Amino acid sequence: MNLSAHVTLAEFENSPTATTHGINNKMSSSQIESAKLLCENVFEPLRTYLNIPIKISSGYRSAQLNKMIKGSSTSQHTKGEAMDIKIDAKGFNYIKDNLKFDQLIWEFGNNENPQWVHVSFGPRNRKQVLKATKKNGKTIYSNY
Repeated sequence: MNLSAHVTLAEFENSPTATTHGINNKMSSSQIESAKLLCENVFEPLRTYLNIPIKISSGYRSAQLNKMIKGSSTSQHTKGEAMDIKIDAKGFNYIKDNLKFDQLIWEFGNNENPQWVHVSFGPRNRKQVLKATKKNGKTIYSNY
């Protein structure tokens, strides 16, 4: 099953951590609908713009998986509304300047490129743009 032209349900639910630990990481029908909206409204326009494959490093996370990896208790990943993708500054800026989204986070990396980008799409779509850095081993989020 495809969520959009270039994203399969299996790809969005894929988690080596869940597989290793025997965690069920399958979405409900409402979570699938949320993931479709994210893929259609953010991933596909970005994929068209960049014209290259984009790796999803983290899509859906079940509550059990999210807790295991110490994800935020309010993570949009658990609703099918968020994904972490491997893109550079060009892709980040395209999303920021051209697409509708809820949160866009430049995750770690350096001033030239992020290590990965977190993007979410949901009912609110606040267009919140943040940068994640580490300070004394703790993740700090600041306005981009």
